[in-house]
Amino acid sequence: MKKIFTLMIVLLATMSTYAQTIDPSFVFTDLQGNTINDGAVITVKEVNADGQLIVPLRVKNVSGEKRAASMYETLDDMPSGGSWQTCAFGNCVPLSASGYSSKNVCDPNYESGIETEWIPSEGQYASWSATLQIHIFNIVQETKFGQTRDVVGTQIIGYGPTVTVNFTYSDPASVNGIEAARETKVTAVYGADGRQRNGVQKGVNVVRLSDGSTRKIVEK
Repeated sequence: MKKIFTLMIVLLATMSTYAQTIDPSFVFTDLQGNTINDGAVITVKEVNADGQLIVPLRVKNVSGEKRAASMYETLDDMPSGGSWQTCAFGNCVPLSASGYSSKNVCDPNYESGIETEWIPSEGQYASWSATLQIHIFNIVQETKFGQTRDVVGTQIIGYGPTVTVNFTYSDPASVNGIEAARETKVTAVYGADGRQRNGVQKGVNVVRLSDGSTRKIVEK
């Protein structure tokens, strides 16, 4: 019995070590080229002129060798009505649920933006999170018209780093919208009579922000 118990402990420890092993072939970087650590969380609040909330990340092959890869994107919490597009590792792919970006065989010096964005419907204010993880695939050879080339296989041989992206799309006329646009915090709320309130109430509210500015909003 003691031997069985000891064996179970060793097996669990081995499984834990295996689960924590990250394939280092690829890394996420920010737009300045700084490496983003596995498990990092980033926040995206800014909506561009095209109505997109763009994920500001790039991917880079740091293995020094040719590698086949894709990015698995967990979108279970994505609000309905909007859309998602990802151009990581090749051609652009629209996704309506969790799934892969393009799969591509990458040269040793491969580096590219992931060109991934959530496109909410106008006025579809929401906060939610997506998870992006690089998956490494085997490379196989394919012969067509007398030419042989490397293509992505079907076997996952490694799991790369993961990044969680928190999206916040707020009404610009709301308190949350003001904070998202300015990257500031609301420090006080006043009524039209100048009296301080515990929070935004119906009617006219004068909101003071942490940068010293004020904003008038009307809550219906």
